[in-house]
Amino acid sequence: MNYYYVYYPTRTPYHPPVRYLPYVHRNPLTGPHRQFPTVDPGMFMNSAKELEVMMQSASVLLSKMAQSRSFSFELMSAAQESKMEKVQSLIKTTGITLLPKVEYTPSGLRLTFESSADSNAAANCCQLALKLRWS
Repeated sequence: MNYYYVYYPTRTPYHPPVRYLPYVHRNPLTGPHRQFPTVDPGMFMNSAKELEVMMQSASVLLSKMAQSRSFSFELMSAAQESKMEKVQSLIKTTGITLLPKVEYTPSGLRLTFESSADSNAAANCCQLALKLRWS
C-alpha cells in the first residue's frame, strides 16, 4: 500500500508561512528587468521592401522552373555537371533583376537571394533562401 506524506508547515511565531516567489534574475548593475533596445520601424520596413523585390524575382524564377520542362532539365544538368556559368546564364534568361547565389548538392539546388548593396537599406538586411530537390 502506498502512503503519501504531505508536510504542512505550522503557523507559529517561530515558523512563518513559506512563500515561494518566482525566480527573477537580478543584475546589480541593470536591475531586475531586461532592457530592450528601442524599436526602429524604418529598418523593418526597408527589410520588408527589399524582401518583396526578392520574392518577386523568386516567383518569376520558380514559375519558369515549374512550367518549362526543358528549362528545368537544362538547369539541373548544368548544375550536376558543375557548369556554374551556364546555370547563371539560364537564370538570367528568365528576366529577373536580382540574381541569386547558386549552390548545388547531389540531391538539389539552393538559391539564396540577398539584399542589393546599392539599395538604401543596410547591408545584409534580409535574405531569401530557396531549396529545391530533384532526387
